[in-house]
Order: sequence, then structure tokens, then C-alpha cells
Amino acid sequence: MKISQKLISGILGMVTLSGMIGAINANQQLKIAKYLAQQEAEEVAGLLGYFVSHEFQYHEMRSRDQIIADLQNHVQALHKQHQRDLEIVDRNKIILADVVAEDIGTRLDHDRNNEVGKTIHDGIPRTYVETSSEYPKGIQLIAVAFKTSNGEIIGAVILEYTALYEAALATAHKNIVVTSVISLGCGIFALAAGYLLSRSISKPIKQLQQAVVYLTEGKLDTRVNIRSQDEIGELAISFNKMADDLQHSRDELVKANEQLRDEIVERQQAETELHQALKDLQKTQVQLIQAEKMSSLGQLVAGVAHEINNPVNFIYGNLQYTDDYIQQLLLLIKLYQIYYPYPEPEIQNANEEADIEYLIEDLPKMLTSMRMGAKRIREIVLSLRIFSRLDEAEFKTADLHEGIDSTLLILQHRIKAQNNRPEIQVVKEYGEMPKIQCFAGQMNQVFMNLLANAIDSLEEGFQKELCPNPLIRISSEQVNENVIIRIVDNGAGIPEEIQSRLFDPFFTTKQVGKGTGMGLSISYQIITEKHGGSLQCISSLGQGAEFVIVIPMRAVKSAQLSIDISRN
Repeated sequence: MKISQKLISGILGMVTLSGMIGAINANQQLKIAKYLAQQEAEEVAGLLGYFVSHEFQYHEMRSRDQIIADLQNHVQALHKQHQRDLEIVDRNKIILADVVAEDIGTRLDHDRNNEVGKTIHDGIPRTYVETSSEYPKGIQLIAVAFKTSNGEIIGAVILEYTALYEAALATAHKNIVVTSVISLGCGIFALAAGYLLSRSISKPIKQLQQAVVYLTEGKLDTRVNIRSQDEIGELAISFNKMADDLQHSRDELVKANEQLRDEIVERQQAETELHQALKDLQKTQVQLIQAEKMSSLGQLVAGVAHEINNPVNFIYGNLQYTDDYIQQLLLLIKLYQIYYPYPEPEIQNANEEADIEYLIEDLPKMLTSMRMGAKRIREIVLSLRIFSRLDEAEFKTADLHEGIDSTLLILQHRIKAQNNRPEIQVVKEYGEMPKIQCFAGQMNQVFMNLLANAIDSLEEGFQKELCPNPLIRISSEQVNENVIIRIVDNGAGIPEEIQSRLFDPFFTTKQVGKGTGMGLSISYQIITEKHGGSLQCISSLGQGAEFVIVIPMRAVKSAQLSIDISRN
């Protein structure tokens, strides 16, 4: 409840209390009227009792009729003096004296509730109202015991006090009206005073409350304009001072925050530049290390291939002559067998020991195996030379299918069946794709990394019984101006939560000692930065993995153009 409402409620309570006091006062006036009438009746009854006792005690010779006549005279005198009806009855309620003389000697008939009889019996005064056709509104009566001087009740005095009651009632009504008017005036004055007082108190308090609300909302420029010289004025001064201090503190805090924000921005910018520099340095270091490794590996592979190539070419080139010579010798032996079926015993023994028939049958097979082996060696040497691309380190036209095939040939020892798994089936689905200009050696490096990872995944999946039939599917196609190569395996798959980190440097899912975490990172850089393409992984755990290489042909042409410009 608000302060103004409390004040008004208190004032209304005071007004109500004043009205209640006026009503109590009016009720007391009525009680006073009854009390006065009772006192008067008791006084009359006492006088009459004294008179009767005196008459009976000192005038014993007087007759009853004379005494009653004297009572009647007293009753008439009192009636004339006070204009009130008065009756005197004996114990049997027979009227001894009355203002109306005709009723003397008759029985009292207006005591319907036996109020007079009860008073005669116990001596306690009683008031009651008598109604009749003559007095429809009723008259106020009081019955008082009529006693002798020794206290014996011999009857009752019935006194009318209607005039006294009405006078007291009129006075009470006047008092009630006056009290009501005074209470109403006091109430109106109190309400007005309470309203003005509550307004004078609640208005500045409301201003302070609203100012506090504004202050809590951040409006620190809020001030209150209260000039009173009381406690509320002192509170307003304190509030304004507090608001000034808060605004000053906020200004200083905002200034400090701005300085801190500038410092944080500068520090974040410096950290970003440092992080980028560190990242570039790591990338450059990785590229340098990998380039040095690939250069050393290319030189080693090229040297080994060159050294092996000469004797292999010598062997492969002479195998044809050896085959011709052996065929001639075999023909000569067959001729000797035809024309000299029975040679000398020594020749027959030598023929049996050498098993010439078996030699004639097996020697051509041996030459065929040697020819296939030499051809295989020549193909491997050629694949090593193609993979190393020592003579093709620059940006030039190359057949990507040839690079994939040479990589598969080098990885043949890992593809074939092992002791712990069957052979990995390789399905080639090459589409129509022209030769493109690229860094052929680096593209072969990408194929090597992706195929080696696919083989590792298949071996892991086979051990976990996820792929009983290991398979690698390689497809290629040209879509508009893009060359797309897909390498798909049905191995263990890659969890979704680590796919976003696959191409980060030094990140690997392999066991310690089995991977450096550089293969996919370098492959990503070769495809995206060197060739302007994209390398994407599509995989889910237990469902294999698919790596999609997209190389835009225009991008590689622009890369070649930028290389040519930089050279010039």
C-alpha cells in the first residue's frame, strides 16, 4: 500500500471513530433521559409513600377514603405542575389515584407484560411503552414500588415521562446532528488535509522512486529537483550527490574500458599476425622439408632406376637372341635324334643323366618366365621414373591416368595378398579425360598419399571384420571445365568429428610411429594452392571413405601463366 493510501486510511479511521463517539453520545443522552424520569418517579413515589405512612401513623382516625382523596389531590397537583399522567395502584393493581378520576377503583388494564406486577413483587423500577388507539406512537411509562416508611411495598406509582423522553431524544438528535456535522466537517477537513499531506509527501517520494528507476536503467544523468527543508529534501540532496558520483565513476570506467578494448584489439591483432606468421613458417618449413625429401627421393629413385635400367635393358634385349640360339640348338638335337637314333653308349648315358627330354620341354618355359620377369623389371623401373618425374618437375602437360597406374604399380607389394588379409581388389573406372597441364610429380605424390591411406584403412577394417572383401575404386571424369578424380575404399571410415582436422599439419589418426600427419596436409596444399582445386573427404564411421579431387582446367592454366610471368 502506498504512503498516501495509508495516510488517507488513517484519517478515514479517525473520522469513523468520531462518528462512533457521536452515536455513543446520543445513546447516552437517551439513557440519561430514562434515568432522570426514573429518578423523578422514584422521588414522587418516595414522597407519596412518606405521605401515606405519615397519614396512617399520625392520623389513624382518618378513613381510607379521606387518605385516597388526599392522594388524588396530590396526583392532581403534580399533574398540573408537570403536565404528566400519574397513577397509584395497590398490590392488586387497583387504581387508588389517577389523573382521570373515573378510573379510580378500577383495575389497571395497560400492564400487558405485567411490568407493574413485577415491580410490586420485587421492588425493581421498570420502564415500558403503552400503546393504544389514543396514543398510536405509544407513551413512555415507568413503574416504581410504592413503599411505606418501614419498607413495605403496598403498591406502585406509574409515572409518564414521554415529554421528558422526547425532550431528551430531541436533545440527543440535536447532539447527533451537531456531532454528525462536526464529524463530517472534520472528515472533509481531514480528507483534504490528508490528501494535501499525502501529496506533499508522496510526490517527492514518487520523484525519488522514478529517479531511482531511471538510475537503475543506466540513465546516470537523472537528478531530482526537491527544495524542501525536511528529511526528503536531505534525501534528494544525497541522491543527487550519489548520481553525480556514479556518473563520474561510469565516465572513468568507460574511459578505462575503451583503453582496455584498444589494448585488447591491438594484442589480438598482434597475436593474429604472430599466429599467421607461425602458421606460414610451419607451412614453409613443412614444404621445404617435404620438397627436400621428395627431391632426395626423386634423385635416389631416378638414380636407382637408371642403374637398374641399363642391365635390365641388356638382359631384356639379349633374351630374344638367347631364345633364337636355344631354338636352333633344340632343332639340332631333334635332328640328331632322328638321324642317329642309336648313338654311342657314352652319349646315351649323358642323355639319360641330363634328361634331355625334360630340358627340351622346360627350357622354352624358362626363357618365357625370364622374358616376363625382365619385362616386369622394365615396367617397375619405368614406373619409378614416371613417379619421380625428375625430368618433369616443372608445370607441363601430363596424363593423370599414367600417374595413377605407376603409383599402383609401386604399391603392388601392399595390394597383393598378405598373411593376414586377402588381396585388395582395385577397380579402375577411367572416363574420357584429356591430358592437363600440372605439376606431375606433385600429383603423383598426392595419389601415393591417398592410395597408401586407403590401403591402411582397408587393413584396419579387415582386422575389425568391417570389410571382408577389401576394395579400392578409382574413377575419373571431366565435368565442364573441371577434372574430377575419386578414390573410394570400403574400409573402417573416418569419424565425423575429426574430418574437419584431416588436412591439418601433423594431425594423424594412426598409431605412434606409423604416421607423421603430413601426407594429407601436403596433398591438400598441392591441390588447392598449386593447382587451384579442391580436396574433399566424404566418410562415415564403418562405411569407408571417399576422397574427391577437383582440378579446374582454367585454374591450372592461370597458374602456368603466373609462373611464366614470374620467370620473366
